[in-house]
Amino acid sequence: MSEKKTALADYEVTQAREIGGVFRGKGEVLPMTARQAKYYLPPYGSGLKPVAGKSASKPKADDAKPAAAADKASA
Repeated sequence: MSEKKTALADYEVTQAREIGGVFRGKGEVLPMTARQAKYYLPPYGSGLKPVAGKSASKPKADDAKPAAAADKASA
């Protein structure tokens, strides 16, 4: 299998509808991959729009490392 991680982006719901098996209200912000959002964006469909700016769903690099592992490396 591929070890490549899929990047998530934030999308705002512009039309209340079911997305991913869950009913979503207008104004909700969802983290999705580009492939997941493809059919809710023009020219294929409607109901979502990309949110400008950084994605809130991306973890920070410092959060990914446990504190104990960082302490052992410095010893």
